[in-house]
Amino acid sequence: MFRSFGRNIRLVLVLFITVYISASSFILYRNMEHRSMDMLRQLSVQYTGQQHKNTLLFMNWLEETSKLISNNQVVQQALKKPAYDGAISPILEGIRSSSSDILGIYIWGEAGVAYSSSNVSGLLPFTEIKKDPGMQQFLGDREQTLRWTVLNREQLMNAPTDLRDRLLLEVKIQEAGGRILGLLSLEVEIGKLYSFYLSDKNSIYGENEVYLLKEDGKLLMAADMPPVRLKEIGAALATPGKNSLNETDFMVRETAGGLILLYPLPDSADQIVTYISADGMKAELQAFKYIMLALNIAVFILFWLLISMLSSSIVNPLNQLYLKINSTMKE
Repeated sequence: MFRSFGRNIRLVLVLFITVYISASSFILYRNMEHRSMDMLRQLSVQYTGQQHKNTLLFMNWLEETSKLISNNQVVQQALKKPAYDGAISPILEGIRSSSSDILGIYIWGEAGVAYSSSNVSGLLPFTEIKKDPGMQQFLGDREQTLRWTVLNREQLMNAPTDLRDRLLLEVKIQEAGGRILGLLSLEVEIGKLYSFYLSDKNSIYGENEVYLLKEDGKLLMAADMPPVRLKEIGAALATPGKNSLNETDFMVRETAGGLILLYPLPDSADQIVTYISADGMKAELQAFKYIMLALNIAVFILFWLLISMLSSSIVNPLNQLYLKINSTMKE
């Protein structure tokens, strides 16, 4: 008689426990997922922000080095003359030898003479260099005295043997009155720029990826990457971003696989793109989910046993009482 009553008790209690465990587990997991992503974002911004500061220090050092050449009176006097001055190349070679990061130094003079460090030959004439629209804009801008750009040697010299992209610091050589005497270029391995942002495999960021986003939207990579990743980054860059400061400092993009941080380079239209994968964080969340699922199953079984015991403790006495009353009435 009381079996349906006991079954209803078990059904109500099991339903309540199931809903409670499911809802609380879902809320806990989502909260941890959200907090983990926020923590990853904060740590990533701190890490890449410091690396970006190191990059700016390096670029600033190269800019100061370029001033030693562009402000040198011997160099300026030589650029005013159409004849080659043998005193310039030793100056350039001395500057280049002072740092392994400088791959080459070039100078083009308006008078028609070109100079370079000893490891470079075959520079294109300045008239050819100035045909580039970007160079025309740079030389015609009175406010801009230098710029950073990415080029390969094919745009600088005849029949170069190395056509890899290089980072160039281009500086106008000007008189005190502002008249342009020539152009100075310092060539740096682009991998040096990437090295400031790359992290080791065993670090918290586990081999993050670094790209250079050029003004035309092309991505230059520190290493070969699958097309799927490039598509993922391209789609993320096309969406509105979140940033903690303003558009000139950095921007953050979220993707399905991690975070993308963009930092603009000074005096350049290019940007550094750092991709930080969230795979490690997601693997830990996945492990936590399985542990939580196993615990929930164990708790559910325990509550099922307790509910069955509770139901029996209520129904069995009622059954016994009913049988006793029924037996007494028959007598």
